[in-house]
Amino acid sequence: MLLNNLASYMWNPFLCLLYVELGLLFLWLTKGVVFKHTLPFFKKLLHEREGDGEHTISHRKGFLSSLATTVGVGNLAGVGTAIHLGGPGALFWMWVSALLGMSFRMITTYMAIKNNPDDPSASTFGTPMNYLQKHCTGVFKFIAPLMAGTIIFKGMVAANLIQANSVAHALHSELGLPSIMIAAILAFAVGLVVIGGLRVIVNVTSALAPWMVIIYSITGALILISHPAETMTALLKVFKYAFTPHAAIGGAAGYTVLQALQFGTARGVFSHASGIGVAPFLQGANKAHPAQGAFMAAMTPVADTLLVCTITGLVVISGDYWPKLTGAYLTTHTFYQSLGIFGYLVVTVSLVIFAFTTIIGWYLYTSKCYNFLSGKYKRTFGYIFVSVTFLGPFLPVRMVWSLGDLLVGSLLLVNLLPLTYILIKEYRATNNDLANSENL
Repeated sequence: MLLNNLASYMWNPFLCLLYVELGLLFLWLTKGVVFKHTLPFFKKLLHEREGDGEHTISHRKGFLSSLATTVGVGNLAGVGTAIHLGGPGALFWMWVSALLGMSFRMITTYMAIKNNPDDPSASTFGTPMNYLQKHCTGVFKFIAPLMAGTIIFKGMVAANLIQANSVAHALHSELGLPSIMIAAILAFAVGLVVIGGLRVIVNVTSALAPWMVIIYSITGALILISHPAETMTALLKVFKYAFTPHAAIGGAAGYTVLQALQFGTARGVFSHASGIGVAPFLQGANKAHPAQGAFMAAMTPVADTLLVCTITGLVVISGDYWPKLTGAYLTTHTFYQSLGIFGYLVVTVSLVIFAFTTIIGWYLYTSKCYNFLSGKYKRTFGYIFVSVTFLGPFLPVRMVWSLGDLLVGSLLLVNLLPLTYILIKEYRATNNDLANSENL
């Protein structure tokens, strides 16, 4: 209960408004260049198959691995929770968080690549710590280590625990599988990939993510297309209740605009991870022109939220079960009611795959941060990470989600406030570099 109250105080409305305000500031300082160049760069670089070095990642694999890491239970359980707690208008604010988050990801990755050390094996290469170390000095030199430590904690809890917890509860409630069996299988699978290191993590995530995203999206689109009237009604509800209160049925408390803003923004950021500083780990781990990785990074919220979360949200709202059900069960039940066992299987398999790729992707983030802080006993750190995966299914759902909201909010503050200072300090050079990058 305490964690839930703390998360509510943090997000409602302080962090929500701060996120929107800083997002608009980033757009203004960069003159909206993210909307002009992102798609052309994405089309160009997605098909480039430049070689990966031992410590570098190509733009194509960086995007696919980033997509695999961001598309997780937040796209299924998180969307359902946001709509259940905030009403249909929450989906609108998820869209807003994604559009503003494009600039956050662009600038984070741009600054990381621009300040990358010459040696790709350096502990700060392809991380947000390199620009924080350079610009946050003197009494503020603690910010880079604080960033690394917070990412480790967030990766352990808000990524690892929540993903494992959601998978276990879904499989246990739907199939009756024992939690200890699910925990053991998931931890073993994560351990196998973790042992393989960077190359295995990137190869596994970039191979699994596209196909699962495509299958899930097509399945959801079929439901929406086959019920056009319900889909249009759901879409109208999203826009209407983003700005007006929604009265609940049966005398229960309704949904306020502030609730829609809070849960839409919080669950949106949890899903696409924009503004928390993790974009450089995959799309900043190269020596190309900073603008290339920056625009590729900006594409992740588009695929994650504007595509996958939108499909989940519209299916859930059109199904009309959201006032009573929540989380992954709401999404699974809605797909099942529309497509029977096929819809159920698609959501269940997607949940497992999305959670698995998110966990192993976050291991990459946390291990790089651990190397920055210490670098000793790397194998022990891997064992601890896998152990957390095993423990996830046995913890209360509400507790891990509230702790996840607190950690996401903490990372936003640790990253966005210094990043705003850095952007204002260098906005002319940064904006010119990004705006004049058409011929790269």
